Amino acid sequence: MSRAWTTFITAFAVVLLLGVSYTLIRNNTTTPLISASKDYLVNWNERQRLSKSSNNTNSADSFVEINLKEVNWKEIPRLPSPPKGEMHEKWIVLTTINTPTADVKKLAGIEGWKVVVVGDTKTPADWSHPNCIFLSVEKQKSLGYYIHDLLPYKSYARKNIGYLYAIQHGAKIIYETDDDNSPTSGKITFHQQETGDFLVYRTDSVVVNPYEHFGQSTIWPRGYPLEHIADPPSHQFVKCPGVDTAIQQGVVNGDPDVDAIFRLTRKDQGVDLKVEFDADAPPVVLPPHTMAPFNSQNTLFLNKALWGMLLPITVAFRVCDIWRGYWAQRLLWDVGSQLSFFPPNAVQFRNAHNYLDDFIDEKMLYHDAGRLVEFLVKWKSDKNNFFSRVLDLSTAMVQEGFWEMKDAMLTEAWLTDLIRVGYEMPSIPTEPKACLRHTVGGETVLYFKEKPSSYLRAGKELKYILEQKAGSAFFYREKRG
Repeated sequence: MSRAWTTFITAFAVVLLLGVSYTLIRNNTTTPLISASKDYLVNWNERQRLSKSSNNTNSADSFVEINLKEVNWKEIPRLPSPPKGEMHEKWIVLTTINTPTADVKKLAGIEGWKVVVVGDTKTPADWSHPNCIFLSVEKQKSLGYYIHDLLPYKSYARKNIGYLYAIQHGAKIIYETDDDNSPTSGKITFHQQETGDFLVYRTDSVVVNPYEHFGQSTIWPRGYPLEHIADPPSHQFVKCPGVDTAIQQGVVNGDPDVDAIFRLTRKDQGVDLKVEFDADAPPVVLPPHTMAPFNSQNTLFLNKALWGMLLPITVAFRVCDIWRGYWAQRLLWDVGSQLSFFPPNAVQFRNAHNYLDDFIDEKMLYHDAGRLVEFLVKWKSDKNNFFSRVLDLSTAMVQEGFWEMKDAMLTEAWLTDLIRVGYEMPSIPTEPKACLRHTVGGETVLYFKEKPSSYLRAGKELKYILEQKAGSAFFYREKRG
């Protein structure tokens, strides 16, 4: 055999060996997707196969079904308990990059509540105000939460650290808001008991617009599926005793949380959006299989729903709290609870925004909100404990393309942290609580007062009123002098 031929054979063998070695390494890598300070309960590298192909979304073969292993949540070790003097049952959680705003100062003065403020890289390092716990970026890292290493800086989702801090420090109720919101009465006025008697929508619709109930039938909240804007209003209700509503959203007067489409088409330049909702309309509860968007402003979470505060990290800022809200609503049904909306009990003077930038940021809401609602209403899990169901749904959200794998990883870290800080996982009731369907005042159809709204080139002169006459509704416009 010639020397040249021997050299060729040797080189070929080396190349072949390198190729086989690369394939073995590539197929057996255990390198984590992101840096984290814990060993995950699931092999997330395998979960990369969860995402459906963008070119083959209707194929049943485009993703691999993953069976989650059962986790013994009771075996997760607990963090040390804080000193007794730092414990408090009622907390307000917000994040800010500003010095203490007027609204934050009002929140700090509410009797019976403690405030935790989550800082970011832009927040003044010397941020301080009485009755407020400020979590600087350095303090956040020192807390030892597993979610910390997954949360990006300059992100609204850093608020998640504040939720965990409050829970670790005794929270049984958390009121979440922003630094440009404040309660109108100087108090946090919701239903803070576990159950109560409430009006419940009687509807077959998978989504309702709660703004209609509170006198603004032509306005829709951010995250409301656009294809449902023209749906007829829901005016049928039943009054149910002993309703469990662990998440409560109050509608907000002034500049409420509407989407960029509304602001670009229904508000004049240079005119403040000063919307008023009907304060006399009673609270209303959404039944299972019916949803509505709710945000992270002026929202109360009772103990049974504190797990549902997790904000995702792989969707846009203007999407994250809405996606969180839909996700939490679906899971709320599995612990026998429901979402409710309350009449206006806060006011917002909105921080400056570029509406076109908001429009771009909200693109996923416009395109996918309706699909997300349909998916969630149909979704079921056979897991025998609640946190495994939460992780199950979070994985399914990856499969369906509503968020990315890092949010499923964040969910697992979040649930683990909840156990570590002493939160007790809610139980799954064996039977759903029945609603005794007696009607209110002998009527099942109820209308409430329509309030002035906002229109282009109308300034503050146009008044839009819904009147009742002989059982039918009609609209008229009236000029104010």
